[in-house]
Amino acid sequence: MKTILTMSSLFILSGCQTIAPTMKNSISFEMDNQYWPNYIIIYKNNWPECRNLSRTPDSIIKQKYITAYSSCKVSPDGYVPEQIIIEYAPWLTYQEQVKVGLANSRTFFHLDELSRDKWPSNEVLNTYANNIERKKMATIDNLPSTAWKRIVLTPPKEVKKYKYQVPEGKGNRSRGKEIHYLISLNPDGSYSIETKLYWVSKYQEFWN
Repeated sequence: MKTILTMSSLFILSGCQTIAPTMKNSISFEMDNQYWPNYIIIYKNNWPECRNLSRTPDSIIKQKYITAYSSCKVSPDGYVPEQIIIEYAPWLTYQEQVKVGLANSRTFFHLDELSRDKWPSNEVLNTYANNIERKKMATIDNLPSTAWKRIVLTPPKEVKKYKYQVPEGKGNRSRGKEIHYLISLNPDGSYSIETKLYWVSKYQEFWN
């Protein structure tokens, strides 16, 4: 009788096991500010590089403290840092910043009330904006150490947790899956973390 060896039987005979190829993992996180509307949240700028900020000016990304954004898709795709350290503190709302002389140029110069030809020059606006940012950073510098709270994420643990799981729906497998942290910052100083699994690039229904 003729024996037919399939690929799977060859693997068995050779003592090898088939292993489904693993998709690369990307990491993202976002902060849910439950202190609002009493406080905004500021962060020490020790976050990893964030690919979702590719169009954000360096003057904002390289500030000592993060005041203008609260989420990060870790760059590049597939990079899993050993740790992500998030240090945060509740701070002044924009209305309170205005009261202490930290209003942005739009508010300070009443730009919404003026026609464009009546606006100050770009040089004046930029100089004012840069001075205000320096004042903001200096004000935050003076916060007591007790104002700062710390969260440490360990993405390799989540990679292990989701190793054999696949996100819902259809996605681009070549770009892999994204492990997303949703971190709720509670007014009592506590926090909670929920993780979700997404496709880095999800196929839309009309693509199928």
